Amino acid sequence: MGSEDKTQRQMAFSSAIVALLTVTVLVPAVQGYSTGAPPGACTEMYPNHRMNHENASLPDERYTSQNLSTAPYSITASVMGNGKVKVMLRTNPSTKYWEGVLLQARLQGTDAPVGMWEGITDTNIQTRDCPGGKKNAITHKSEKKTYTLDVTWIPPASPANMTVVFRGTFVEEFEEFWVGLESQAYPVNAYVSAGVPMRALTTVLTGTALLATIALMF
Repeated sequence: MGSEDKTQRQMAFSSAIVALLTVTVLVPAVQGYSTGAPPGACTEMYPNHRMNHENASLPDERYTSQNLSTAPYSITASVMGNGKVKVMLRTNPSTKYWEGVLLQARLQGTDAPVGMWEGITDTNIQTRDCPGGKKNAITHKSEKKTYTLDVTWIPPASPANMTVVFRGTFVEEFEEFWVGLESQAYPVNAYVSAGVPMRALTTVLTGTALLATIALMF
């Protein structure tokens, strides 16, 4: 019996070693960006969350986005009197959170970010320079759980009148994220200089022209 017990223990130990090695080979490494979305994500807004198999013969796999109809987030906006836009990100229910985010404003029907972000008070949020602009996207700095965010967006100087949507990607966990969640469309006016939105400038110019016309009549 002693010899048989020893043999069984050796076989059990060998099986455990094989199982451990198998798990080591099959469990994939993962890739992601815990310090914010890279500029390469600006167009698709898709996280580069991949499983890298140790077996070189297996292709890397990119995790896929969850259905947007299930997204526990919302993006709303409010045009302020100075022509800037307050953009609000919320979770629903309030117990949900995100650990990663990428947010842009786009002219309706286009895929390039426009305008510029400011008024960032959350220390876990930073601006990102996407191709074609400066500070035209915002993203996270770490994987800190976030439940709400208010930021300010400044419209571009042209066109004079535009319709924009705010588009965001939210990451709850490495394998669970939602790509391209959009707000409703918002009509906004161009912002041509500090504190002077296009609508106000047009009013000033029209008034000036009217006064000049009246002066010429006398």
